[in-house]
Amino acid sequence: MATSPASAAATAGRVTTVVTETMAGWCVLMTVDGYSKLMEADECIESDWFCAGCRRWYMYIIGGAKEAAAADLATFVIGLESPDDEVKVRYKLTLLNRAGEIISATQSFATLSSSVNSTEMGAMDTQYLLEDSFQIRCEVAVVTEITAARPPDLPRHLGGLLASQVGADATFQVGGEVFAAHRCVLAARSGVFMAELFGPGKGTSAAAAAPVRIDGVEPRVFRALLHFIYTDSLPEVEVGEGGGDDDEVAMARGLLAAADRFGVESLKLICGDVLCNSIDARTAVDLLELADNHGCPSLKAACVKVIKDLLAKVSPSSSPIRKRQKKLN
Repeated sequence: MATSPASAAATAGRVTTVVTETMAGWCVLMTVDGYSKLMEADECIESDWFCAGCRRWYMYIIGGAKEAAAADLATFVIGLESPDDEVKVRYKLTLLNRAGEIISATQSFATLSSSVNSTEMGAMDTQYLLEDSFQIRCEVAVVTEITAARPPDLPRHLGGLLASQVGADATFQVGGEVFAAHRCVLAARSGVFMAELFGPGKGTSAAAAAPVRIDGVEPRVFRALLHFIYTDSLPEVEVGEGGGDDDEVAMARGLLAAADRFGVESLKLICGDVLCNSIDARTAVDLLELADNHGCPSLKAACVKVIKDLLAKVSPSSSPIRKRQKKLN
């Protein structure tokens, strides 16, 4: 039987690097086929050198130590060749599987110099790779001067529109509370709201005037969802009896489920990042189930890492963490 080029590359192991210049800087696409084979041959996988901002850069992947609980964790690093002076770089790292689906995304600033010439950009649990292959898309921009950007007016104006309810033409009944909003804004930000408000049979005046009942969502979560849809930011969380951190985590859990339900992907990523910082022995199993149910791979990978670390420290028992071990393998 003939072997496809992709299968052959995955069997042998291959790394390719493509660099393109963009309006903001440079975009580096590193494709890794046959990850496990490459890691067997060496402790790290390097990209080709590429030029950005008149300097030579490289990316490499460090695999987890084979005896460690994080053996399946791959860490992604960007480095600068022999910098003579301090260099500030802005990067956006996107990890994709072989099908081109986004696994996770992150962005940040880093300052490199002769003493620190590389920085970790992110990590991925490799046991969820599709066909032992993945792509790294890294957008790099060398920053000559960082200035405070003027906050955009649009989120502030739309937030004011939501608060004033001027021109609101849609109402929602959520847990005994009524919320007014603007159909065009909701439809522009969410395909689910687009179908709900402008789908077949929804264009009549009677249908538009009828309140939409939303079940399974807390009123405060729906209020925060509307705030994000209008302003692209999260509101301040009101502190209750559970304390500030507990309230923030509870809100992030509710918003993650709501964002998945209404198709607000950027909010899912933000909630996933918030919940990643709250994973411990008490919450790891529940958050792993939440990530499974609502398609949040970055949160799932972080939960898996924490659970593996915990499993390495405890003896076999009837603990909740042990009961999930089969699902991690």
